[in-house]
Amino acid sequence: MSDALDLTDGTRLVIVGAGLAALPEVRDADGRWRRALAGDGVAEALLDVLARGSGQLGNFTVTSWVTRKAFGERAIGVDQTNESVVVGELAVVKWATHLQEGPHPAPRRIAVLRDAGFTGMPTPWGLVTWRSPSGVQTMVASVDEYLPGAVDGWSWAVDLITAAVQTGTVTPFLDAAAAVGTVIAELHGALSGTATVASPSDARRWRGDALDALNVVCALDDVASVRCARARRDEIAAILDDVGAADGTPVLEGHGDLHVGQVLLSGGRFAVTDFDGNPVLTAQERMSPVPAALDVAGMAQSLAHAAIVAAKYAHLDPAMLADVDASGRAAFLGAYAQRLHALGHDELYRPELLRPFRLQQVLREIIYAVRHLPRWGYVADAALPAVLDEGVAR
Repeated sequence: MSDALDLTDGTRLVIVGAGLAALPEVRDADGRWRRALAGDGVAEALLDVLARGSGQLGNFTVTSWVTRKAFGERAIGVDQTNESVVVGELAVVKWATHLQEGPHPAPRRIAVLRDAGFTGMPTPWGLVTWRSPSGVQTMVASVDEYLPGAVDGWSWAVDLITAAVQTGTVTPFLDAAAAVGTVIAELHGALSGTATVASPSDARRWRGDALDALNVVCALDDVASVRCARARRDEIAAILDDVGAADGTPVLEGHGDLHVGQVLLSGGRFAVTDFDGNPVLTAQERMSPVPAALDVAGMAQSLAHAAIVAAKYAHLDPAMLADVDASGRAAFLGAYAQRLHALGHDELYRPELLRPFRLQQVLREIIYAVRHLPRWGYVADAALPAVLDEGVAR
């Protein structure tokens, strides 16, 4: 154990493995501490701590926005970085069982969004950060509103695309895509107070990162997407090169890892989640401001990926699927631009950056698929030629 935050007499949050994990623990009747499970009351105890307000507790910083209590715990599974417990069907407590290297972008971004009145996310109740021996803060626990029956975007988008192609009824998917575009515009509007302007060194870094991804892809094992990248390397490089001239572009503390899987659907409401930044980037890169177009490109490209997933599992007509896919992305982009204009923030979005950032995202998908998730390779194999053959940004 490296550190501990006592929640109540008999419950605590411990930092273990030299700061590699934050784990809930409960003390049994024999006085021994053990790893807590849902139902042991540690998540309830954290809500008690939040109810007492914000404050500093040793190396832990408690930020509280909602002073509510709730009772009754149930687990809702484990992802790569969190273990989640629903408390009283009102709140979700997430324990960071795999700590990200700090500093952590989520606390400030969530605070800015909350202060700006952004409602397109689960209402944040509070969070806990921990200061490591090096003095860097990282998030160890967070509490958000529980959204009953929430469905993630890889489910709702694939289902709506499938239904649109199979039945010819496209409106529900277009309405959903447009609604998400509106929410993302409102997200960027709420973050507009963090906006600055990209320097020439920022633009050079973006170009370098994009071309580095291309070089890595071309050196990977021989799969269809890698062969495509090698064959069309000069074409890809020319598209990516455009970001090198993007100095002067507004940048803001955006989402940083936006895709349909980060957008939940609950009761007809779309809510953006997970402000931790892109997990493949360094801590400093996750903290860096980004062009709004990077977020928009991530979402637009993920809609295209959802269409590829739908095609694989539902054997959809390719021509109809292509039309639905393009129409959905157009609805998303159109609603985003319209809402951003209505909010008075046209200057945040540079649509000419959409295509290179979409292409960069596909290159990262190829790297991830080859190195970590080969079963995702079919998405990358289809996505790369598709985005190249569009010829224009969509």
